[in-house]
Amino acid sequence: MKLALPLKKRQSIFNLFKFLNRRQTAMADQEMDTTAYLMKSPANKARLLEAMKDIESGNHIFSRDLTDL
Repeated sequence: MKLALPLKKRQSIFNLFKFLNRRQTAMADQEMDTTAYLMKSPANKARLLEAMKDIESGNHIFSRDLTDL
C-alpha cells in the first residue's frame, strides 16, 4: 500500500533518513577509531583483549544497582 504525501513531506522524510544514516555511520567510524587508537599500545591491547575474554566468559562481571552510582 502506498501513501500519497506532498512532495515537501516526502523530501523532509527522505532528508531525515539520510541524516540518520550519516550520523550512524559517523558514530561507527568514531568507535572504530577509538578502538584502533587503544589497540596501538601493546599494554592497552592486552588489557582490552583480556577484558573482552572476561565479558564473553562472564568472569569479573559485577552487577550494580543504579541507585548505588
